[in-house]
Amino acid sequence: MELTIGRRALMAGGGLALAAGAAFAGTTPAAAATAVTKNAKRVYYASDYGIFPRATMPLVNLPVSPTDPTIRRYSAGKEGKPNVQAIGAPDTEAVDQSDEINAFLQQIATLGGGIAIFEGDTNQLVGYGVKKPIVMLTEVAIWGLGWNKTTFMLIDGANCSVFVNKPKTNYHDVRDLRINGNRWGQTFPDALKFSGPGVDLSSDRHPANPDNWQYNSHGILLVPDYTAPNAGPYGDTYSNFENIFVVNPYGSAAMTNKVGGEIRFRNAVSMNAGGNGFTAGYDTYLSEVTVANSEYDGFLQQSGSTRFTNTKAFWCGQVLDRWQVGGGAVKMRRASIGYKIVNGCCEFSSAEAQNCGGEGFWLQDAESVNGQLSSIANNMIADTAAISNPDGWGPVPNNYANDAAWNSGPSSPKPAPGDHPGVRLKGKSKYNNLSITSRTAGPQAGVGLGQQAYALGIDYFGGAKENNISVTHSDGYNGQRAKGILTPETPHSAIPHNWILANGKPLSDAVRKAPPTIDEIDAAGTYIMMGSGYTYNPFPGGIVRITCVELDNHFALEAVRLDASGAPFTNIKYNDGLGWRGWVQQSRA
Repeated sequence: MELTIGRRALMAGGGLALAAGAAFAGTTPAAAATAVTKNAKRVYYASDYGIFPRATMPLVNLPVSPTDPTIRRYSAGKEGKPNVQAIGAPDTEAVDQSDEINAFLQQIATLGGGIAIFEGDTNQLVGYGVKKPIVMLTEVAIWGLGWNKTTFMLIDGANCSVFVNKPKTNYHDVRDLRINGNRWGQTFPDALKFSGPGVDLSSDRHPANPDNWQYNSHGILLVPDYTAPNAGPYGDTYSNFENIFVVNPYGSAAMTNKVGGEIRFRNAVSMNAGGNGFTAGYDTYLSEVTVANSEYDGFLQQSGSTRFTNTKAFWCGQVLDRWQVGGGAVKMRRASIGYKIVNGCCEFSSAEAQNCGGEGFWLQDAESVNGQLSSIANNMIADTAAISNPDGWGPVPNNYANDAAWNSGPSSPKPAPGDHPGVRLKGKSKYNNLSITSRTAGPQAGVGLGQQAYALGIDYFGGAKENNISVTHSDGYNGQRAKGILTPETPHSAIPHNWILANGKPLSDAVRKAPPTIDEIDAAGTYIMMGSGYTYNPFPGGIVRITCVELDNHFALEAVRLDASGAPFTNIKYNDGLGWRGWVQQSRA
């Protein structure tokens, strides 16, 4: 069998290398790609077959006008850095290299498989132009030469994901490269609907909605069949992604929640995603993965189970130029969540959410979630400090539909620090075992940062109960922002129906504000009533301490008025299992 000599040997033997170069002279890159012949070591360099990075990123940002569609658009937040557009020669679109790259990969697969290696430019100014998905094959591993060198760039108007799995395939391997999703260059005609400049949007096709993935472009997309959105599942998918940097994807850096199997990401970064950073599920493993500046949630697990090991989400909810939805250059922030876990279980080992717009962690109808959660200085939606909000961006709710803020109108509801605790348990979130660290951030450049007011919010009436939670909650800045363990709207019933250890002490032992209706007290502890407004107050209008004790599921309350030392009586109320009995006055003597 005839074998081509490896690339390193060609470089060493000048005459042979010259002959190889001449063989490709005058041929198109696509034609050259078909010339792949079997390599003894099964390692194939794309450049040996005429495939070189040809899409460029200009060094200088061009002027931007919301009324002139011919002027290239870019992120104002990236001033001083390369434009995100993938272009070719001056005033031309980048060359689409998708077909030749896919042909190159298919040839390797036909020869029995191997490793396809793609090179690049160390300044990240030149990459491979992509206008059709690069299809990952079971037989071929796709390797670059590192984040700082190999780049795949999505061309303007591609409106597709960069890497997709071949339908009904398994075992994919991609590593050591960068993906530039060029989110501001994607158009998705008729996919995003709005009746005015940023008003009344149809959010069902927005990049943050993983159910309509076919209208989005992601860095890496794994679905049953990328050519057939309604294709049913085909079984588990086992894939491996290492050392991947995804910048500016229109949707997510990676979306895996439409397939099952053990899909692994190690040492991966999502930067400036238009939707969620990582949309994961069904046994996805995330290790050393970071999401920064995603417009929506950092990590979204919609169903199934995910393992988070040494992961971080920060600055989620930072909205940049909203060109696609008619918002022009208006900037804002939204109450995006660091980690949103829905309808599933997962494992956390050293997971951190920092400086996100809303909650650090949100568990929605999630059961048997275990692990270590660090929620630091979130609630950035409400932060007005110049260092964290230099342009005075206006706050908007997480769901932006019908939001008038883009027209300089009021935003309703107005987010506030108390609205977004570090960790929130919603719906039937139970049997969870969580260790939570919640705090504000220290001063940065002499200015405070972060609005971590409350550590925990529990939706007991929605079914959040039987959780074992340990909370360490402190103010790392100036003692002014950490308000308490539980949010004010957390039902009082959440305390006896969850085991909560707060700063080393059972929360049931802490002195708490009495609920408006004293009949709601159903947990042992000490409560304080301040003034009027309490139903069945034994001392109306006064400051009252109520001590609740419990024995054999029977409760008794003792009330002492603290602001009237001459009050002759202490009032006692008890529950013998048949309901509360009235207050009984007992003489202090």
